[in-house]
Parts: sequence; C-alpha cells; structure tokens
Amino acid sequence: MSLTDLLAHKSLLVCVGPGGVGKTTVAAALGLQAARLGRKTLVLTIDPARRLAAMLGLDGLDDTVRPVPMALINELDKLDKLDPAGPRGSAPLFAAMLDTGASYDALIHRITTDPEHRQRILDNRLYQMMSRSFGAAHAYIAMERLHDVLHTGEYDLVVLDTPPTRNALDILDAPGRLAGFLEEGVIKWFLRNPTEGLRGRLFARGGAAATKLLAMIAGDELVHELAEFFSVFISLREGFQQRAADVQQALRADSSAFVLVSSAMGPNLADARFLHEGLVGRGIHVQAAVFNRAYTVLGADPREIVTTAPPHAALHTARLAALGEDRPATRRLLAELDAQRAEVAADNLIGQRAVSSFTAQLDRTCLKVQVPKFERELRDLQALARLGDQLCAA
Repeated sequence: MSLTDLLAHKSLLVCVGPGGVGKTTVAAALGLQAARLGRKTLVLTIDPARRLAAMLGLDGLDDTVRPVPMALINELDKLDKLDPAGPRGSAPLFAAMLDTGASYDALIHRITTDPEHRQRILDNRLYQMMSRSFGAAHAYIAMERLHDVLHTGEYDLVVLDTPPTRNALDILDAPGRLAGFLEEGVIKWFLRNPTEGLRGRLFARGGAAATKLLAMIAGDELVHELAEFFSVFISLREGFQQRAADVQQALRADSSAFVLVSSAMGPNLADARFLHEGLVGRGIHVQAAVFNRAYTVLGADPREIVTTAPPHAALHTARLAALGEDRPATRRLLAELDAQRAEVAADNLIGQRAVSSFTAQLDRTCLKVQVPKFERELRDLQALARLGDQLCAA
C-alpha cells in the first residue's frame, strides 16, 4: 500500500497531527496529487492557514468552496516527468477554510425552511455569541461542514485538514457531544411547559439562590433570550442528531482513512503519540504516518537518509594536490564542509532513532512515509506538487 493507493480509492482522507509540522501543507499536497490522478478533490481546512490560499493560487479562502485555477494544474501536467505515459489528465481541485460564524449561519440557512424561524435563530444574541466565540462551537460546525460536503456527493475525495492534536480529538468527539447536549435534562426542564415563562418556572422550583441570582444579574431580557435560544434549537434536535450519527459513521467507514502527520522532533512526536492513542481509544485506525521535514538530504537521491558522513577532506586534498591546487584555504574550507556534513548526519541519526521509536508502537499495517526538508519554503502550486510527488514516491 502507498499514499497513492489511499488517494485513488478512498473518499475521505483525514489529516491529523501536532501544530507546526506542516500538516496543512501535506494535506494540500495530497489533495493536489489526488486531482492530478484524475479525482475531483476538495481540501477542507479547519485549521486556519492563511498561506494555503497563496500556495493554491487563490486570492483568499473562507467558508465558500473555491476552485483552484485549472490552468495552473494543467501546467503541472505538462511538466510531469513521473508518468512515462505522459500527462495524467487532472481533475478539478477545490479548497475551503472553515469560518466559524459564517459556517454556522450557512448551516442555519440550509436546515431551516421557515424564514421566520431562521431569522429568530440568526437574531438570537446567545446564538450569535455561541457561533462566533465558543471554542466548542468550532468543533461542532467543523463536523457539520464535513457532513455537508460529503452529503453533496460532488467530490471523489475530500481531504480534511484538522486543527493541531487535542483540538482534532475535540472535533472527532463533537458530533456525539452535541447530540448528548440536546438530550440534557436541563434543556428539557427549561422547555417543560412552553406556556409558562422561564422566570416563573425558575422561581417555582423553590426559589433557589442560584436561579434568583441568574435573574438578578442577567435581567428579564437575557433570561428571555436564553429561553428563546433553547426553544429554537430544540426543534432542530433530530436533524443535529442524525447528522452527528452520519459523520461518526463516515469517519469509521472503510472508504475513509486517517493520516497522522508529524516531524521527527521529540516534542512533536510526543504530541503525535498522544493523538494516536486518542484515535485508537476511539476505535479509529491510522492508515498512514507521514513524517514531514524528517531529515536533511545529503546525497544525490532525496529519498536516501544519510546518518553517517565519512570525511571527504583528505580525499579531495589529495586530488587537489595532484592537480597542484592544494592550498591552506582550500583545506580549511573542505574541513568545514566535512564538519557541517557530519553535524547534519548526526541530526538525521537522532531524528531516525526518534521516528523508529515512535513507529514501533504503530500497527504493522500502518504505512510509514518520510519526506525531507526542502531547501526553500513551499510557496506555490509547483512546490506543492514536488511535495506530493515525494510523499507518493516514498
């Protein structure tokens, strides 16, 4: 199995991992590679990454699905040297970035058919605060957005780029938490008797100090907003629960695959281990582990991981002496180059030991892929294509 196999046969690829390891870039490179393989692909990033738009040749990214200019992708096909048969015939590539407030509003527009009911939700102050400020709201709407793009059936493959580590687990848990929240007894109590005002019901329960304090601090208007918030959302409960169940099923389907992205650095691997354990505990199997920027290339083959660098200075000095070019300055330069190569090789060795220790805990069927550090920062579609080729060739 290779990453190419996953890109060719899966309908959902979920990229998870620590922050700062290039996870969003890897997700975008995989999405581009899938499009170049002829699959209509959407890269949906939940981790706000402003540079992603520039790399894809877009002037910006938000909740709206945007097409990557096909002219740029077709140009990559012309430059493709990997396939002896020639250009691969790319399919369209799309991208979107979660915008919590805009995504919630779009969700409300999709799931409410009654304009008056819809406006009551959108105008509710508690809804506005929840949909734009609460951290948990980001997790809920992320899964709703995923459900939406999967439900349309427009894409052969959706590549989901999740937030770093613990936030990714929050997103995976969000569907179940939302369904549980809508079943909480406190909500049912708030709505037990729709003909009776909330304030009256609060005080009818014995005049508890806490409820009195709520009314005193919040005032009648905010207490009314709270009742209104629960009343309009409880009517949508069945739809939320059904979509939550659909997303949970989709994440665990055979047509989905999880890709764990990390670097070879100790702190990143520690976070990746925490995330892997969390996924396993939720019954999710990781099909591939990608170690980005895992080593520095020292040889002619970028896939070769050099961990020892024998000194070359003596050999080169002898050759220069035979040519009559042996000078002290040249010898010093060669010695410095040897020292740098040895230092880089030592760093590669440390990284490889860390990666080996980590992969020993993974399932033996899990694909392990390492890609090197690039000489320059990835800034455009051509650079993404290079990374994609490296990922699929590793």
